[in-house]
Amino acid sequence: METIPESILRRTGPTTKELSLASGLAAVYVVSSFLPLTPFIGGPAFITIAIVMVPVIAALLRPLMATLTVGVGTLGMALAQTGLFQVFGFPGLLIPVGAVALGSLAFHYRWGPIVPWVYVLIGAIYYLLYSMGGTYFWLIPYALVILALPVVLRVKGTYRVGGLALYTAMSEQVTMNILSIALLGLVGPVWSVITPFMFSERALATLGGTLIIVALKSRLGSWVGLEEPSLVEVNSRVCVLQQ
Repeated sequence: METIPESILRRTGPTTKELSLASGLAAVYVVSSFLPLTPFIGGPAFITIAIVMVPVIAALLRPLMATLTVGVGTLGMALAQTGLFQVFGFPGLLIPVGAVALGSLAFHYRWGPIVPWVYVLIGAIYYLLYSMGGTYFWLIPYALVILALPVVLRVKGTYRVGGLALYTAMSEQVTMNILSIALLGLVGPVWSVITPFMFSERALATLGGTLIIVALKSRLGSWVGLEEPSLVEVNSRVCVLQQ
């Protein structure tokens, strides 16, 4: 039987290092939710710097741990009534939680990007059906995600990180968009007003997240779980070899 390094075998469950990283990231996420970026159209709440942390958490932690980490972080957001909780209430907590879950799948599995790709496609269709005359310019980043799938599945390194950060950021945007229409009733010309804000926010989330992930990868490498290929897939091969 081929010998498998113990460090790989341990990745089947959360490690002490991973738990420590998760708790630290949850704290950073809560703090970042106090740092406003742009005012949300139609309300007093703010889009915060927390949007940059969503791709970072998705890249650093596997899906379950990433989801739990942001889940804890959003509870802190709810208690402090910061960020999107001010506008959407408890449904707003689904915005970062869903995005980090989809983003983590994309970062940690070879075919994972297909999952947020499908979600963004659904979000684009929802917008076309229910925005009631909303501007088509809103769909430019959606189209970028949809058309970029073959590239994202093939490239490696920084380009792949950037593509997956975009997929994560846009997954967050889709949920926010759906809730804005379904709960807040934002339809029609208002989307022309919001569009420039959305472009700048998603650009910041994508570029900022990419820069942080690449910096962590270059300095900390495997310590923060940014190895290539992902050990999540390696674990499945381990099971086959052991049999």
